[in-house]
Amino acid sequence: MIQIQGNVKFPITLDPSTWIFDDRKVTIEEMEQGQKSGLKSIKFKDNREWNRDILEGASKPPTLNSEKKFKKQALLEGTFVINMEPFIVNAEPGDNASVIALSNEDSTEEIALSDLTDLYFQFSKEGKRLYEDGMVDAFVYRDGYKQRINHVTSIEVK
Repeated sequence: MIQIQGNVKFPITLDPSTWIFDDRKVTIEEMEQGQKSGLKSIKFKDNREWNRDILEGASKPPTLNSEKKFKKQALLEGTFVINMEPFIVNAEPGDNASVIALSNEDSTEEIALSDLTDLYFQFSKEGKRLYEDGMVDAFVYRDGYKQRINHVTSIEVK
């Protein structure tokens, strides 16, 4: 569990173990090809999903695509990342916030809030979680890997 804290209106606790079921995850290969999210919009002509969304209500986090395209082998062998933008935006950073400080036991890496759209957390490698304690690796990906920090234990918006 990692908490988004600091200069935010709503501190949010993240549980990376649930991201494997989140439609927003992408494989590391998809991310490198420019895909930021695995979400696909539901079309009106697609009656099954449209009716389910109306009858059951939208789920948060969105899971319909994962249920629809569940591939057990890919989940057991894939290396997945998730874009952090929706999580930080939902925490509502303060008007004067300018950086996100990601820390582990040894160091802190400050990432400009303007780079938020390119901030990813890797939570899985070859179908397994990265660390026994459930922590993640973080990096900015824009035409290559930048500002990488391993074993993130703290997220603070400043």
